[in-house]
Amino acid sequence: MEEAFFIQQAKDKMTICKMCRECNGEVCRGLTPGPGGKGTGSTFVRNVAALKKIQLKMAVIGHDVQPDTTYNFYSSIISAPIMAAPISNVKINYGSLVDEQTYLNGLIDGTQEAGVLSFLGDAPAQAMFDLSLDALKKLNGKAIMTIKPWEMSVFMNRLDLVMAENPMAIAMDIDAGGLTSLRSAHPKVTFMSVEQLRMIKQKMGSVPLILKGIMTSEDAMMALDANADAIILSNHGGRVMDQGESSIEVLQEIVEAVNHRCLILIDGGFRTGSDVFKALALGADAVLIGRPFSHASIGSGKEGVVHLVNRLTRELKDAMMLTQCATLSDIDISKVKVRL
Repeated sequence: MEEAFFIQQAKDKMTICKMCRECNGEVCRGLTPGPGGKGTGSTFVRNVAALKKIQLKMAVIGHDVQPDTTYNFYSSIISAPIMAAPISNVKINYGSLVDEQTYLNGLIDGTQEAGVLSFLGDAPAQAMFDLSLDALKKLNGKAIMTIKPWEMSVFMNRLDLVMAENPMAIAMDIDAGGLTSLRSAHPKVTFMSVEQLRMIKQKMGSVPLILKGIMTSEDAMMALDANADAIILSNHGGRVMDQGESSIEVLQEIVEAVNHRCLILIDGGFRTGSDVFKALALGADAVLIGRPFSHASIGSGKEGVVHLVNRLTRELKDAMMLTQCATLSDIDISKVKVRL
C-alpha cells in the first residue's frame, strides 16, 4: 500500500496529534501532556532541525555495494539498528481512538515480524504497567522493558516483576524524574543517585541496565560509574525541559567521553533511514524512534509498523549504498558533512 494510506489511517484515529506533513514540533508547541514539546516547544523543534544540519556525502565510484543493515544487540540479531522508543498512554499523548492494548499489540507484533526490537513503556497506573509487562511475556522477554525512576519501593517492586520475565535488558528513563505531571502523581518519580543506580544494577545481575536521558558527558561518566551497560542520549522528545540542546548536537562529545565503554543509543527527532545513518556516522550504535512507531501502530496496527520498519530500513540501505558503506561498521564521520 502507499505511504499516504498509512498516514491517513493514523490521522483518522487521533484527535490531538495532527499528523503534520513534517513532524517537527511546530504545530504542537507546548502541548504537554500530549505530543508536543514543553513550554515554547523549542527542544522538540531543535531535535528535528539539528538533524538537517548534517548531510550525507555521496560516493558512486567504487564497489557495487549491497548493504547489510543487520545489528547484534545483546546477542539478538535484528534487521537494522532501529528500535521503537518507549511510549505509553497513547490516549493522553495522541488522543488515540484505539486503546492501549490494541496499540501495544500492533507495536510488538509489527516489530517482531519486521525483525527489530521494542522498548516498552511505563506509567503511574499499575494497569498500564501490567499491559507492557504482558507484552514482554508475549515476546518471551525479547524486548526492553522501561521502568521510570519511581520512589525506590515502587521501582523495586516493578523491577522484581520484570526480572521474573527474563528480559533481554531493562531501561530507566531517568529524565522522567523531571516530568512535572509525574512528580505529583502516585506513585511519583524522583531523581536517582549513582549509589541508587549501582544498587539497582547489582540486583539486576547480568541483565543489561540502560539509562535513558543522558545529555552531557558528565552524566555519561556518572552512568558508567553506576555500572550502566548502555546509555540513550535523549531529552524525552523535548517534553521534559524547554530551551534544551538536541540529542544529535551532544552525540560526538559523549561518544568521545565514553570511548567504547558502553553502548550509546540515541533518540529525538529521527524520522528517516537517512537520519539513522547520520547518528551512526557520529558514533551512535543504534537509534530509537518514537512518534512514527506510535503513529504506525495507532493507524494500521501490525501492518503499519511493518511498513514503517521496511521503509526506514530501505532508506538506510539507500544511504549506505550511495556512500559506499557495505556494513554498519563502514559508516563513520567521513561519510557526512556536519554543520552543527
